[in-house]
Amino acid sequence: MKKYKIFLIGVLSLLIFGLLLPQPIQALMVLVESPIKDFFSRHLILLCVAVGITQGLFEEGGYYFIFTTMLKKEKSKETPIVFGLGRSSLHTIFDVGTIFATRMSILGCLIAIVGRILSFGALMGLTLIDYKSVTKKRMVYLALSVALHSIMNGALYANEMELLNVNNNFDSMFMISFSCVVIIISVLICKNSLSEEV
Repeated sequence: MKKYKIFLIGVLSLLIFGLLLPQPIQALMVLVESPIKDFFSRHLILLCVAVGITQGLFEEGGYYFIFTTMLKKEKSKETPIVFGLGRSSLHTIFDVGTIFATRMSILGCLIAIVGRILSFGALMGLTLIDYKSVTKKRMVYLALSVALHSIMNGALYANEMELLNVNNNFDSMFMISFSCVVIIISVLICKNSLSEEV
């Protein structure tokens, strides 16, 4: 399969698994009048956990699904990188656009941009972990990827809801530090996989 097709599959996968599929579930939690919304309005921490897990399961589980179906025959080491570029680029463009749409100080803007750049690396790392889960047949890698994604989204959502009594740059500082953790974990997993192949 040509690289641009793999890239486009990455873009479409983000739109489907990152936006289209989890949105109705999240809407049930926060928008649609129901006992579910009532429950979560009384338990905001659980809402943040649920939103994080929903996003983590749909995104990382969806990418795992793509690697086991549409990209099953693509065994090149470039496959997860090109797919990840499609997924991560669209995400980063949206995030950077959001930064410029909000009024921030120059320092706040710079910190946010650094956070988004590192977040790009973290998304690439999560993609590599999903791919290794498929190629090495280790579901524990997928579980790790889902957990990391869930923690990131849950914490950012909690900050958005002002449940965390922290400074204005918390989301960017958290993204910087947590992205570094995700990048290190993904590098260690890839390095471990290479040593197993030797």
